[in-house]
Amino acid sequence: MGRIETILTGGLGLAVASSYVAACTDGSHAGEPPCTTGCDAGAELTPDASSSGDGTRATAVSTDGLKNGSETDVDCGGGSAPPCAEGKSCLADGDCTVACSYAHECIAVRSCKPHLGGDTCGKGEVGEPDAVHESCCKTLPVTGYVDPRVPTKKVYLDKYEITSGRVRTFISDISAKYAGKPNIKDWITKNTPPIWNADWTEFLPSDHEAGTVHVYRQLLGDVRGGPDAPPVPAADQDRSAGLDFQFNAQFFVYLHGHNCSTHEGSFGFPTFFYPASILAKQGPDTFPPRADGTTASGMVVPANEHLDVKAMNCITNALLTAFCHWDGGQLATDEVLDFVTASPRSGDAALGDKPGCGTQIGTEIPPSSDAAMKGGRCADLALVNATFDAGEQLPVPGSPLNVSNYMFPFFAAGVTHDKAWEVAAPGRGSLAAAGAQVDVVRIDPGDEPWMDLAGNLNEAVLTMNAGMFTGKFGLKFRGLGYQSSRSPLNITVFEGEGGLRRIERPEARSALTGGRCMRFK
Repeated sequence: MGRIETILTGGLGLAVASSYVAACTDGSHAGEPPCTTGCDAGAELTPDASSSGDGTRATAVSTDGLKNGSETDVDCGGGSAPPCAEGKSCLADGDCTVACSYAHECIAVRSCKPHLGGDTCGKGEVGEPDAVHESCCKTLPVTGYVDPRVPTKKVYLDKYEITSGRVRTFISDISAKYAGKPNIKDWITKNTPPIWNADWTEFLPSDHEAGTVHVYRQLLGDVRGGPDAPPVPAADQDRSAGLDFQFNAQFFVYLHGHNCSTHEGSFGFPTFFYPASILAKQGPDTFPPRADGTTASGMVVPANEHLDVKAMNCITNALLTAFCHWDGGQLATDEVLDFVTASPRSGDAALGDKPGCGTQIGTEIPPSSDAAMKGGRCADLALVNATFDAGEQLPVPGSPLNVSNYMFPFFAAGVTHDKAWEVAAPGRGSLAAAGAQVDVVRIDPGDEPWMDLAGNLNEAVLTMNAGMFTGKFGLKFRGLGYQSSRSPLNITVFEGEGGLRRIERPEARSALTGGRCMRFK
């Protein structure tokens, strides 16, 4: 398994593939003489026919069918020629129409620049000989669906859930624009998505620690009470909106099944990697470093590596929306996901935010009828990575449900702070099914399938009504903790909470929830 180099920037561990070429401000690579004419930052001096022999570049002709001058591929890249298309060679993002990957290849979606979480989606684990991986940004046409807002565009839905590595790339890109500060708040203000509410902006980070959000007291606890529920504070409280507090122990609104903390005894499972120095900021509890794992053969999998490839969770609805906009699309809507899965949208059979997929709906207990477990375009409940609750135990002793739940990597005995093994990297399928990709959805039998729609993580969506945004977020399908995610606390409107259910709020996040983007072409 390939190792990655971690650079600590402003307290956040930004994972960068060690094969990246260091950028040089004078137009040369580190250790080489600088270009003096006709070349851009990142262009190598190569002794070829385009060199004058005195350390200068001859001007390339971008239509001569040759890779010359400062070009990174034939007639493209390097600044003196047009940007390169997807699949062409590159040294930097400026060489491409969109972005340059860690493998020096132009890609169509910028968040998949890194290796881990960028091109590690599909069957088999990283480093395994039988792994079949592809871009985690692959997107598939939604045949027959027309979005009323853009009727002249073809709609595409990402094949895979957003990975932690893709979110890290987003943060790294924004930080590069703001002198090392992850100022997503300013960026979204200047690059506002078509669907956005200015009130959401306060939940975005502007720096690693700076910025606070004033949170209404009732949203910080469980208004129902109970011995294991966080009590409602006596007064409103401020919460940090800084990046170092976005994906872990703190919350802007408490959800049952939060599970984003990794203190001793918490069994939390957030998938964004923070180094120990950031975990130490989280509060009075003890936050050990994230757990390294092992493969079945005993090979060590460092925490940052196995987390970056997994589906991203513990991210607010607002930040998911910002990510998809930066990535060239938007957060998926409930309308497009219902169309893909053939989930009813009206009447008693409407799925809405209830746990289920397509025509399969289960609410209070693990469903016992075939109609609740099977049918429609979605994989059978017994086959997908989905648990009745967030624990590793079966929901009912002897139940056939979910005996094939995902588990990778394997943690040492006695690890009580980390349970990230239960979140799958997108496209993995089920370990108990011999690695077969079982959680697939197709509109037509011969189509390439979307992955992990029924299971793995519940998916946050923009809730629409005939193409018009309702102002609310929603929660789709039946992933991990499918009953915890829809507990009465999360789906009941309590007095004084502004008329929104907790899962509908922009600041809501939990370890049970992720998302995917849709695109218009």
